Amino acid sequence: YWFFYHKGYKGMRYAFVHANMMRKLRLMILEASSKHTTQEYAGEERVAKLPRIQIIFDDGMTRGKVIIGNSIRHHKLLEDMNISSALGKYIVSEQYFSDDMNTYVYEFELAETDQLAFKNYKDFQLLCSKQENGTLFIDDRNRVPLHHTLIVGSTGSGKTYATYSLILQLLNFSTVPEIYFADPKCSALYVVGKSISCDKTAGSANEIVFLLQRFYEAMQKREQEAQEYLNNKLDSDFKDWGLQAHVLIIDEFSSFQSVVNTLDKFTRDRVNMYLTNIIQKGRQLGFFMWIIMQKSDSKILPTYLRDNLVFKVVLGQATDTTYQTAFEEYADLPKRNFQQGQGLYTFQGLTRQPKVCSFPTLKFDILKAVRTR
Repeated sequence: YWFFYHKGYKGMRYAFVHANMMRKLRLMILEASSKHTTQEYAGEERVAKLPRIQIIFDDGMTRGKVIIGNSIRHHKLLEDMNISSALGKYIVSEQYFSDDMNTYVYEFELAETDQLAFKNYKDFQLLCSKQENGTLFIDDRNRVPLHHTLIVGSTGSGKTYATYSLILQLLNFSTVPEIYFADPKCSALYVVGKSISCDKTAGSANEIVFLLQRFYEAMQKREQEAQEYLNNKLDSDFKDWGLQAHVLIIDEFSSFQSVVNTLDKFTRDRVNMYLTNIIQKGRQLGFFMWIIMQKSDSKILPTYLRDNLVFKVVLGQATDTTYQTAFEEYADLPKRNFQQGQGLYTFQGLTRQPKVCSFPTLKFDILKAVRTR
């Protein structure tokens, strides 16, 4: 019975992990039952009624689902219960009621993500060639489409190399985007930008404002052209039209905004108008904004703009305030001691709550790679 119940025919490793997880889940529910009305009396004995539990793993046992039968007596228990401690080396990535409300589903994945390491650019390009066009890989199991992006991380969190890995992937798209670089500190990203798009790289605040204007005007031009495409096919976008993406990357966004706040009101209003229109209108037209900063602060990046940055990443050890402003209010963030390049991400429409991610380690010369592309 044990062999078949725990699906030993899928291998003894599968069976033992399944059995151990099932035992811990039952104990957790029994313990939680003392706080909820899930107990009945059988004679003079008090008996906890356990719901039906099903555990499913994928073929590689890297992720899976726990499906627990729902009922009136268990509804509140399942909604409040955090089962991560019963999952061993796995953590909950999503949890939700099924559409018919008959079951509660906990999706889980391995707590440890394999941090990809590339010793040379050729290996990096090989993995890029295996991705769908317009798709960016984060690690060995997380991939996202090109979109408006927010990357947050303090010094030493790995956000610079995370940005490099995404830029290099853009350069390996079958249709390489037009990339614009803004670095108010004229540091590493400025040098990379000069090597890739010399005439689309800005350092001073005035240069960045002008770059924003150029980017916005290019988007306006495409917006006019898009009317013809939309007349032929509603709900289409730049990919359907066979047009090139444009990406504007602003590093040290808080530094840029600090300088902008000292400029005249006309310039401040222009910058706000450019940012608002690009972020709100750009996706369909293929114009994307990537904002990189040390902490997510609503005084620097207004909520109405941040909410439209669909792909959000927080790297390294961050404060609760940073998580809350970046990801809004999430009650149950994965508790991890994140190393360089590791952190959490969300992508509207793909994730229900922040997921663990691990950007690759790049052990080759970045400048040489972008100059020899």
